[in-house]
Amino acid sequence: MDSYLDIAKVVLRARRRPMGAKSILDAARKAEILPEHLHGRTQQKTLQARLSEDILRAREGSSFYRTEPGQFALKEFLTDPDFPSKWKVEFPARRRTRDLKRPDSLAIRYTMAASLENTTISMSEFAERLNGSNSITTMHPEDMKKDGYCAIWTFSVVRKRDQILAYRIGRYRDDRDTFANRRSIGFPGALAAEDASLFSTDRLGIQDCSVAVLQQDLDLSLATFERSVEQSPKIECVTALTDMDGQLDLVIVVTWESPEWFEPTTKRLSLNDPDWIHTRALPNDIDDFEPWSAHILGLLAAKDRVGFAQR
Repeated sequence: MDSYLDIAKVVLRARRRPMGAKSILDAARKAEILPEHLHGRTQQKTLQARLSEDILRAREGSSFYRTEPGQFALKEFLTDPDFPSKWKVEFPARRRTRDLKRPDSLAIRYTMAASLENTTISMSEFAERLNGSNSITTMHPEDMKKDGYCAIWTFSVVRKRDQILAYRIGRYRDDRDTFANRRSIGFPGALAAEDASLFSTDRLGIQDCSVAVLQQDLDLSLATFERSVEQSPKIECVTALTDMDGQLDLVIVVTWESPEWFEPTTKRLSLNDPDWIHTRALPNDIDDFEPWSAHILGLLAAKDRVGFAQR
């Protein structure tokens, strides 16, 4: 037995309960199954990283799942009738940018998206441009570029009065070197045909997509968004932005005014360095933000400054 994952399997199978990385290692030492070459100062962090990476990359094929942030269990227990039901609810793995696009993603003609680069329009203006055109269709993300189309994304920004939630992108969120450790102010979601329903308040299902994204990434219940109209995400504007890889995408900026009780925590949400930043003054470290966030933060800051001056 010479791997962290093998040791975790043995300990979790013996203890039959969710455990954190430190508890797993402590149990392994007591059982004298921890090889000498795995001894070190960062064992706990290494084990947690290996377990998290296995869940992220193997997905359904992983032998492990989280019952809550930092607590791991074996998937074989999910079908065990003697395993307590309270531990059979899987805590969702954080979504990664490259995992967000779906086979039935909405796509817009590149020419229409390009006409919005470096500018913004309202949702009503965008709807007018779509009327009578066949600019939007559904296709697999891999076919978009060669067929002359761009992806359509929602970018959900969490607000609390004059503050915006910011966080640092980790490798489990997006393992591209260009994005790792950059800061972000939003939660992206690729629009797909299934987002629009008979109950959608907009033609493309933008608000429905935003709610689904915020539910998962912020671990919120659907009831949080259904208490009043004011709790629904608000479509701010439509623009076209280029990412660090040079890919142009249509981006629909959505803001959600969070309840006063909402406060992000690193442990609960698996977000790195969550923090509230004020919108009426841009941060001095704007270059530390990934491209979409830097651009959108500037738009929202300018809008807030105008609104404040008109009060």
